[in-house]
Amino acid sequence: MYLFFPDNTVLVNFATIGRVDLLEKLANSNGRWCLSVSRECAMSARIAGLEALSSVRQFLGEPLEPTPAELLDTRVLRDRMAAPGDRQTKHLGEAETITIVTSRDLRSKAIFVSDDTDALVHAVAQGIKVADTWDLLELAERVGAINTEEHAQYVTALRSAGRSRPRR
Repeated sequence: MYLFFPDNTVLVNFATIGRVDLLEKLANSNGRWCLSVSRECAMSARIAGLEALSSVRQFLGEPLEPTPAELLDTRVLRDRMAAPGDRQTKHLGEAETITIVTSRDLRSKAIFVSDDTDALVHAVAQGIKVADTWDLLELAERVGAINTEEHAQYVTALRSAGRSRPRR
């Protein structure tokens, strides 16, 4: 069984469609997250319509805290993913997750779930298995957790909210 590491964008997407419960089901008691993602999630949970994010700690558990060396590696990777003018926290959760998975040799056990194209590219380059929100919705349909109509409704809702599938 794989360890399931979502970033905040994925968490927000499932809250947007009102299906944090589906994300929990897909994580199958193997959800994990890092400290930066948990902090981003806590801020997102304060936004109207995303209050359900306050429940994700129940299935993601206590956040993994980076070591001092992992913090340095996280900053380097975050800087490589950032574009000029990006705020200092942009890509931070993704970089911290990739760093923790890599430095703790969890690559063979982890799936990094993100809708951040740059983060997915960097994760794949590090040998980490990846997925995005759309992959999870397709999986949910394949395993019978949602039906075809629900899948289509969720994709439509995400697109209406300005969300799109990352390029890979």
